[in-house]
Amino acid sequence: MLIGSKLPPEHIDKTFFNSGRAAFAFLVDQVIKPRKVYLPSFTCWSLVSTMEKRFPHVEVEYYPVGRDLTCYYPKYVYKDELLVFIHYFGHENKSTLPESQGTIIEDFSHSYISKINHVGDYVFGSYRKILKVGEGGFIDTYFNPIYEESKKLDTWLRYQAKDWRDVREAENMMDRDWQIVDISSQSLAILLSANHDLIRLKRQANERFLTENITIGEPLLTYRLNECPLLHNRLLETQEERDSLREFLAGKSIFTSIHWPTHRNVKSSGCDTDDTLWLESHIISIPVPHNYNLNDMEYIAESIQRWQKG
Repeated sequence: MLIGSKLPPEHIDKTFFNSGRAAFAFLVDQVIKPRKVYLPSFTCWSLVSTMEKRFPHVEVEYYPVGRDLTCYYPKYVYKDELLVFIHYFGHENKSTLPESQGTIIEDFSHSYISKINHVGDYVFGSYRKILKVGEGGFIDTYFNPIYEESKKLDTWLRYQAKDWRDVREAENMMDRDWQIVDISSQSLAILLSANHDLIRLKRQANERFLTENITIGEPLLTYRLNECPLLHNRLLETQEERDSLREFLAGKSIFTSIHWPTHRNVKSSGCDTDDTLWLESHIISIPVPHNYNLNDMEYIAESIQRWQKG
């Protein structure tokens, strides 16, 4: 035992970054160093572009994801290989993981506030997906990175933002250029003050209202009590119907998204992408953040009813 006024500082079992993709890149570059990486065919561009820009020397293979979000993993993950899987939209991924001598990691970006048991060797994610922070990513393991230099202009713009257009431009800036750096004090303070139970309850209520009151299409997922919805994803019969609804809602100041447009690397990979492309063409993603109340959800449902009647 040492007794003294100056001793090594304490640390927690978590490492903070400015983004989920920075956390992912750190794991690939500094921790796992794989020869091959398996990614899902149904995913956002950030994982795909991270591998393309940062690790062009690492082989990437995509595994198919079905319309019901069932993951068709490779049969075996070898010692020098890495498999990434996602808990989609706050819903626990129940697909049976393959046998592995390699490394399996969970993308927990959508599920940060869901009560889901971890099963991967490492867990990483982005805070910006579900909390109102300018930046933030994490790994649920302690490391001591030497962070890269950055002016973090995208974070500056998010906190300076006057409306959604500034936030969108900040996202574009991050897509063009990003570094592996630490989270800002402002974002960390917001993160540590967040009431997870309240956020979960409000998001559950918002998603449940839309599930019960939207009469077109069908929900992509049914959430369990321990899960915190990221979005209300609705499947419509045709792409034309989906695109028409998105345009109508935008005219009512309701901005939806598509999760996700399929990256060109996935399309050209040789992976079976039929279900991934089908989801891209039929899904509409409606926000259910905890800072929106029942009146906001009623406005969304009523606007969809007006479009349907028209």
